[in-house]
Amino acid sequence: MYTQVSRMHALKLPGALRRYPWRAVALAMAGLALALALGGAAINAAFAWRVRQIDPAYTALSGTCYFAGDARHYTRIALNGYSDYDLALLPPHYAQVNDRGWWPLFPALASGAIALGGGACGGQIVNALAFVLLAPVFQALTRERRALPLLALALAPFGAWLYVGGADSLLLLLGGLLALAARAGATRPRAASLAALALGALAGLAEPHGLLLIPAFGAWWLGLAASRVWMRPADDPRSLRRVLFEDASPAWAPLFAALGIALGAGAWLYQASGHYPLWPLMIVRTRWPGEFAAWSPGALARTFQDAVALAWRDQLSMQSLQRGVELAALVFGLALAFGRLPPLWAQGERIRLPLHWRVGILTPLVIMFAIGQSHALERAMVSNVFVVLAWHRLVFGEPGQIVQWKLASFPGLIRWLWLLAGPALWLLSFLLLGWEPLV
Repeated sequence: MYTQVSRMHALKLPGALRRYPWRAVALAMAGLALALALGGAAINAAFAWRVRQIDPAYTALSGTCYFAGDARHYTRIALNGYSDYDLALLPPHYAQVNDRGWWPLFPALASGAIALGGGACGGQIVNALAFVLLAPVFQALTRERRALPLLALALAPFGAWLYVGGADSLLLLLGGLLALAARAGATRPRAASLAALALGALAGLAEPHGLLLIPAFGAWWLGLAASRVWMRPADDPRSLRRVLFEDASPAWAPLFAALGIALGAGAWLYQASGHYPLWPLMIVRTRWPGEFAAWSPGALARTFQDAVALAWRDQLSMQSLQRGVELAALVFGLALAFGRLPPLWAQGERIRLPLHWRVGILTPLVIMFAIGQSHALERAMVSNVFVVLAWHRLVFGEPGQIVQWKLASFPGLIRWLWLLAGPALWLLSFLLLGWEPLV
């Protein structure tokens, strides 16, 4: 009997494996690795050009492993652990971040990579693995069977931040796995809920931007719960309470994903509050002082007015460049969130963006407006799985959908604009990594 069962499984397994697009995923992973190598070389060259003007000895340090973005903080923590030593030796201030302002998951993984022989670039090794693994995760999310659409992740809008030894790629990967777990709740609600809770806790420990995923998963849960009530047959003998709370409900998985993120981030904020005053009350504000008056459209407009004026006169500075990139992220997010909404062109393409995707896209913009801080908005966008999923769908369509690419057609023209927005915004974030190409 055991032999017969084993033979049956042996016959079924190869068929399932053959249906998986191994070739496309392998090519996409290889392409992402090559893109990471080329993009990393460009980033390292840019930083070498800048630090050579300060001291040629600095060129011994890799930009992607140390200078770019937050890499130096993660590297220091991975090597030496968390410290309460005040690096700046200044009076404490709410906008001054100590070591515990850096979430613990990435430096813990980087420390493991260093212990295994990764050297001072252990963080970049973790980042590279997360970046390359985006290919199979996004294949599962999009059901894409071609290599080129998966390889488009290499030029995700503002994706230059994904190329350095920071936690952005890791959070994007965890967000993708969380979305997969939440979707699996439709077939295996219990196992998917437990997986979502664990992955959510990891996302909550990866980056403060992980908190921005909670509203999207909350909207996902609310939509699934509401659909169970609305689509219930009239002769269903179950009570409303049982319909909403029974174990078989697929709504549990996204709810547990949101709960896991809150628990993971809350645990870190709780322990950090004992070392840094008012951490639970600040969260994002600790990273940068207020840049405009919260909830004020006029103040928000004035924040970007000077940057646009300087760009028009070709007198950009690094600060105005930063404001310009943030404005680009704002416009991109609004266009993405409200894209493909009715009214649509007659006989046009029908590409659906789920409501919880739109909530996930709008959340960073609403939080920015609510706290009066636009700093790192582009990083919040590129590390948000719902932003990347929506951009990818608008470019390549829904699973199995044949889309229009002819420039002479309106859908084709818009599609090419969405696609070219990727490398254009990638380049903008490349200029903002910290190597200061402008005076």
